[in-house]
Order: sequence, then structure tokens, then C-alpha cells
Amino acid sequence: NVYGVDFATAQAAYLGGIVAADIAANGAGDVEASNVIGFVGGMDESLPIQEYLWGYIQGAKAYKPDVKIVYNYVGAWNDPDTAKTQSMTQYNDAGAAVIFACAGGSGNGVHNASAEAGKYVLGVDSDQSSSAPETVITSAMKRVDNAVYDAVQALINGTLESGVHTYDLPAGGVDIAPTQDLLTDEVIQAVEDVKAKIISGEVTVPASKEEFEAAYGDVYELD
Repeated sequence: NVYGVDFATAQAAYLGGIVAADIAANGAGDVEASNVIGFVGGMDESLPIQEYLWGYIQGAKAYKPDVKIVYNYVGAWNDPDTAKTQSMTQYNDAGAAVIFACAGGSGNGVHNASAEAGKYVLGVDSDQSSSAPETVITSAMKRVDNAVYDAVQALINGTLESGVHTYDLPAGGVDIAPTQDLLTDEVIQAVEDVKAKIISGEVTVPASKEEFEAAYGDVYELD
């Protein structure tokens, strides 16, 4: 008698990977092209974080095959200081133009580092542009609003059924945030094109390391 909702977060991360790879390859604002993107996760055993990571890497590689990826795990959800230190290393030493922050409360450290380094960060779960308006390029979103609306509407209609309901891109369950002022028209159109391909089934997004490596191999670096 439980109604559960799951989100295809790898698909949202795939779209974010396209955005990150474009900025890393071409530069944006005061950020020069470096062809390097980063990722900071909370806990490496967390399945949702893994789904974000592999979707992000695949989106980046599909869009810019020669992009380089560096990533770290904080090891905690509430350690922004460590996340900031890791992020500054990725920005300054590895040359990352963008870091995808998937670390809960620790992610605040990534946002702070982006503002300090003058480089970009990709938000997660919701539109996080308010945390660092000058450096949050957009966010990989879970459309919780749509999921809740559908559940309430089904309850009203008497059609609510128990079980796990997966909200993917075709169901309006994931997307990138509408905050896109820092993006070019070209990359926004590239994202829209890929969204159509995911919805049609032409593009399938992996949600695990095994699925990713089957398509691309070991093409990332762990520091």
C-alpha cells in the first residue's frame, strides 16, 4: 500500500554533461577552454550519486569525445570544507572549467569554490542558481513538482496505485533547470536535440559503471 517515486537521474546528468563539456571545450565568460570537467560526489556507495556520475560522464563524452573527466568523493554529506578543498584542486590543478556537485550539504563547498575560483558549477536535484548566481550554469533537476502533482491527481481521480513509479525524461520527471542565462543558444539546442532522442529511445543513458564502460571503457581519472 505504498506509492513510491523514483527519478531517472542519469538522464538529467547526461544533459548536464553536455553543458559541462561544451563550456570546457569552448570556454564561457572569463573561463577559458580547458577540455576538463569535474565531479564531486558525497558517498561513493550511494546508488543515486553513481547514477548521476555515469550519466554525466556519458553525456560529456557523447558530446565531446576528447573531454577529460576528474572526480572525487567527499566521504560525507555534511563536510563542505573537504568538498571545497577537492574542488579547488580540480579547478586550479586539474584545470576543470565546470564541476558537477552531487554531495548533499557538502556540495555547498563546491559552490563556494566555484565563486572563489571564478569557474562554473552544475547544480543537482533542484535549481540551485541562487547559491552562486554568477557561477551555477544550470542544474540537473528532479521534477518533484510533476511527480507530486500526478500522484495527487491520481488520488483525486481514484486511480492511485501502489508500487514504484519511475519518472524519466518522457514522463517529465527530469530535466536541466530553466536557469540557463550562462549558456549559448547552440548548447541549449544541443540539449533539446538529445532530449528528443532520449524520449524516442534513440539514445539510452547508462545508470551504472558497468553499463558505461561497456560503451566507453575506462576514460576517466580518479584522484
